[in-house]
Amino acid sequence: MAVGTTRAKRRLGRHVKPIVERAGLKPAEVADLVKTSKDTVNRLLSGDHLPRYPTFLAIMMVLKATDEELGEGTALWERANVDAVVVEHASALSSGYLRFRMDEGEATAERSLDPTMVPGILQLGNYAEELGRCAPALTAGKGWTAQAAAERRDRQGLLSRSFDPLRLHALIDEAALYRVVGGRELMAEQLTHLLAVTEQDNVTVQVVPFEIGAYGPQFGALTLLDYPEPDEPLSVYVEGHGGIKVVENERMVGKLVAAWEDVARLALDPEQSAKRIREVRDTRYA
Repeated sequence: MAVGTTRAKRRLGRHVKPIVERAGLKPAEVADLVKTSKDTVNRLLSGDHLPRYPTFLAIMMVLKATDEELGEGTALWERANVDAVVVEHASALSSGYLRFRMDEGEATAERSLDPTMVPGILQLGNYAEELGRCAPALTAGKGWTAQAAAERRDRQGLLSRSFDPLRLHALIDEAALYRVVGGRELMAEQLTHLLAVTEQDNVTVQVVPFEIGAYGPQFGALTLLDYPEPDEPLSVYVEGHGGIKVVENERMVGKLVAAWEDVARLALDPEQSAKRIREVRDTRYA
């Protein structure tokens, strides 16, 4: 199933919002002048909805946008109107995870920190399926277990895509290497797969060792996504019992980025990390 990107819609919303503020109009007032609904204007500004082009054009006219602003806005509208990111098995994904997958598909770099499990993008299909069976209430969506393996393969394709492969820098807590998911044989396969992926030039894996003790942030997985446009802010996602959620507060985003960098400094370097993964595989799961 092809799903249109939401990131382009958010870029369009950020483009239009200062034009609305400059015009001194409230969304309801813009809607009245354009003869559309207040929700249409609000959802355009929030990046949740792409209005039809005639409606978008009318909004820009009412706001007295400059030719340059209209040209840039039209380019952004056209970008948002295209199914730029294809997410397979979208029907089995929750709305929050689907948004994450669409953003990940457009990212050029991903930094992650997972304190409990092997990161999703590095999981074998059987590992992902087992996680779904163990915690069905917390998995991505209805039908997830049946689609988990294929969905993980689809994500991993980002690391080897022909155009600008995703650059991944994953921090994995050593506990994830010891936490048995699906039995010893599966864990041996998962750690072997992890070692193989680290051979790719665009993939860096660091193990956060037990010996550093407690560290922050103390919640579920953290993912930072960077995009090719220099003016595009990174996306920050955190995962917990309530599912995966985007963090939009700038102050909190800064804190989470700093926290990831702090943990990266404490983690084993890539060569030491590969050695630790190999040791755990060969001594615990042989």
